[in-house]
Amino acid sequence: MLKPAQMYKERLQEENIKSWYKPENIYWEDGVGNCYIDIDEDNYNKHQFVSVDKNDNIIGYIKYSINWPAMSAYGFSVISFDKGNVRLIKDLYKAICDLFGIYNMNRIEWVAYADNPAVKAYRNFIKRHGGSECGYRRQVAMLQDGKLHDMVTFEVTAEEFKQ
Repeated sequence: MLKPAQMYKERLQEENIKSWYKPENIYWEDGVGNCYIDIDEDNYNKHQFVSVDKNDNIIGYIKYSINWPAMSAYGFSVISFDKGNVRLIKDLYKAICDLFGIYNMNRIEWVAYADNPAVKAYRNFIKRHGGSECGYRRQVAMLQDGKLHDMVTFEVTAEEFKQ
């Protein structure tokens, strides 16, 4: 279930810090280190959520920024603290549906490191729900593994989105 991240600040930071030294989370932050999650005090330019299970345990974090004049959401950032838990995927899908259905966004965009295992799921998402892989940038960031990584950009417009 999606909940406002502002209601879970301390618990979210604790889960975030625990994730810093797990090799599978190198795709979460840009660069060779990690930092605290910056929780905004409002939801005007950025929406931030935690995904919680039935026992109110935080299983993931979802955020994105909004460009209201362009009716566009971008800068998605998603991390799972409970790998393999499909609740986070369902919550991410709900957040996307809400962007088009409630907030009437015209477009959403997100980027991912090309070798991130999640890219396969993102490609499946756009095949199933519309959108495109619209950009590829090479060697854009060095991550904690000491290697330079490529980045892929995805986008979905309201016109293309199939719920």
